[in-house]
Amino acid sequence: MTDPLIAPLRIVLADDHPIFRIGLRAVLERDPSVRVVAEAASPQELTRCLEATECGLLITDFMMPSEDQSDGLRLIGYVRRHWPNLPVLVVTMLTNPGLLREILNLGVAGLLGKTSLVDELPAAIASLKRNKPFMAQSIKSLLSLPDHASMSLSTGHVDLSARELEITRLLAQGLSVNDIAAQLNRSKQTISAQKISAMRKLGIGNDAALYIYLQSQGLK
Repeated sequence: MTDPLIAPLRIVLADDHPIFRIGLRAVLERDPSVRVVAEAASPQELTRCLEATECGLLITDFMMPSEDQSDGLRLIGYVRRHWPNLPVLVVTMLTNPGLLREILNLGVAGLLGKTSLVDELPAAIASLKRNKPFMAQSIKSLLSLPDHASMSLSTGHVDLSARELEITRLLAQGLSVNDIAAQLNRSKQTISAQKISAMRKLGIGNDAALYIYLQSQGLK
């Protein structure tokens, strides 16, 4: 792996939205000391990029849906296990404090909100070049909240645990309760109970409505 202290800093970008990757690259390329050397739109593409490309930093979205790797925590955990010396900067729309804490517990180098990219990405890059972790101010504010974070809805506020949020996202991507139980190594009864609890809190009666809700919250 390239020493991140030596310019240019070689960066791999991973996000399933091409327009977002274009914008992210545009912000990064304002800095002549960095170079985007590869891009990925799925977990599979990201794995291939990291296997084939020497880089000093991975900037990745938390969630990139695919058939066999749809859990963001598992994706980041996989990267951390196989490339333990590679700094990972997660860029996300997540607002759930419990889930953000789980991401940090995986040993990522930084957390940045997508809404503050233009203002905070240069500072994040500068910090990571000095081997110092970076956390956006918006993320710090969210982490000051309890684990069962409030998420705004037109009808009020809803408290979802990190596990409930994880399961509802997987459901929204088309996985069945059986699929999720097998993927997360939990019982079907546990997954079903957490699904029912989450949907009851959200006031949602079916998976299609759940999918639309997650999209509206920027969590899909």
